[in-house]
Amino acid sequence: MFKSTKRFVGFSCAHRQPAHDGHCKYLHGYSRSFYFVFGADEVDPRTHFVMDFSGLKGVKAWLDDMFDHTCLINSDDPELELFKELDERGVIQLRVLPNVSMEATAKFVAEHVQGMLDEVTGGRVRILALECRENEKNSGWYYPDGDTDELPLATSEIGEA
Repeated sequence: MFKSTKRFVGFSCAHRQPAHDGHCKYLHGYSRSFYFVFGADEVDPRTHFVMDFSGLKGVKAWLDDMFDHTCLINSDDPELELFKELDERGVIQLRVLPNVSMEATAKFVAEHVQGMLDEVTGGRVRILALECRENEKNSGWYYPDGDTDELPLATSEIGEA
């Protein structure tokens, strides 16, 4: 098993968790980042890379469209119609997700991006883990295979274990 990582940073967006009892129920914003751990049984025979990062231009474009200066709202938000109206009026760029938590966003992104990777690599590369970070203090992880036995302790901070 070979692994490589890629970080995408600087996605300023707003979100809220209407079911939360605290301040997270209010619309607020962060600069999100995404940290991918890629895996492959063999490196590409031509480049000797797990993932040729030049093949991620579509991923970067999709992340920009979904998360750069957008307003992320849960699909079951009781105020969804209001947010749709704000989008129609040009006040926000609405993106409706199953859930906007870091954990749920990591799963949403991993599932979408895996399809893109399959096209680019012919199914050779898979996402082993994805961290969605909302700031320097908080993040959520998703492990598509559900098995973390082969992964080191997940961290996006260099030098930490």
